[in-house]
Amino acid sequence: MGHIADAEHMTRGQQEPEGARTHRPRLTSGLSVRAKAVLAAAGTVAFAIALCMLALVLALQHNLRASADLDARKAAVAIKGQLGKTRPMPQRAFVVAPGEVTIKDAYGRTVTPTTPTEAGSQGSTGLSTLPAEPAEPVEAGQPYSVTVSPSTTSLDSATGLLLRQAAPAAAGLVLFVAGLTWLLVGRALRPVAAMRQEFTEITERDLHRRVPVPRARDEIHRLARTMNATLDRLHRAMTRQRQFVADASHELRSPIAAVRAQLELVLARPSRTDWPAAVHKALRDTDRLQAVASDLLLLARLDAQEAPPKAAVDLGALAAEEVRRHPGALTMDQPTMAGDHLTKSGNQDRAAVVAGSRVQLSRLLTNLADNARRHTRTGVSITVAVHGGMVELAVDDDGPGIPESDRERVFERFTRLDDARARQDGGTGLGLAIANDIAHAHGGTLTVLTSPRGGARLLLRLPRAA
Repeated sequence: MGHIADAEHMTRGQQEPEGARTHRPRLTSGLSVRAKAVLAAAGTVAFAIALCMLALVLALQHNLRASADLDARKAAVAIKGQLGKTRPMPQRAFVVAPGEVTIKDAYGRTVTPTTPTEAGSQGSTGLSTLPAEPAEPVEAGQPYSVTVSPSTTSLDSATGLLLRQAAPAAAGLVLFVAGLTWLLVGRALRPVAAMRQEFTEITERDLHRRVPVPRARDEIHRLARTMNATLDRLHRAMTRQRQFVADASHELRSPIAAVRAQLELVLARPSRTDWPAAVHKALRDTDRLQAVASDLLLLARLDAQEAPPKAAVDLGALAAEEVRRHPGALTMDQPTMAGDHLTKSGNQDRAAVVAGSRVQLSRLLTNLADNARRHTRTGVSITVAVHGGMVELAVDDDGPGIPESDRERVFERFTRLDDARARQDGGTGLGLAIANDIAHAHGGTLTVLTSPRGGARLLLRLPRAA
């Protein structure tokens, strides 16, 4: 039965998941940081005291053994000298030694010395012990070998006394260290408890609240600052999301309200309605709804930080395709700065190749071109050049340009700077925001500069594909 039980246990162990075998909980996994610190401090002190006590006991035993050996050698020399002076008499030799004494003659026989009791002495401390077996008497003038065993009485007494006195002191010291560690760690972790209490009460409705920052410039201070910085980012993201939802709702509500008003007007006067014109207006508002919904979907994907596919994309070819779609409004220009390498329209030069999504980069270029076409007076020029490891695409117009104070705000969602960006003009206020997000998703940047033509220059910089 024992073998069967062992086999069943082995089978269950083999069927146990690997994660369960390699990630078993530790003994201290359920303890708090405070308790772990107390255990660590008390264990360290106890271990150090044990090592010190062991070293002290070994040193004491070594010294006492050396002293006992020295006393035994002196006693052996004294006994040997006494035996040499013993004259033939009926009495036997009187021997006082710190331990057991063994005297043997030249034939290896054990002889018996005289004890203090036999010689009329008083007391028995430090006297030799008589052998239990019969022994020969000591005779004068005979060679003898004397062996004196060192006494362990003082060694045992000193060791026991040391342990009895040091053990309570060591236990008291360990308890003192444990209590002091408990108090100090509890005081040090008091700000953590306050931070935890405050953090648990923060919800999405009150992200303006912050955890208390302790005065001490320690790790807890840095932790509190990091948590507050994270809350700041969350607050900004939540505010941006709420503003985005409000703007999206407003953008969607306007064309929906326009379509509803047109349909109600048509139903109210069906006989006097110009049906082709009404349908045309409804289709135009529907196109706007579709454009806003498409932009919102793309922004949602970009906000989810979905990595774009890494394919080789020629920005020069994309620019040439965009120019061919708008032959009267867009042109391809050559770089004017020395050292630039141009990817011309229709050229198969691969110098301006980047890694990314062709669909997203085409959408980026379309948004830049559409934005420039709404602002320009005569036309828009596109330039593609390579500077070291970066590919630059510039879209220039000769319109009013963008003031420096608005060059960061222009990339915010649903931003319209002037009347030219009105809803009737076809813009959704999301084109530059989408272009900026696509540029950042591809590891690049999109900036607004002053164009040599007098208007605005939108400069896209992307890493060049290896």
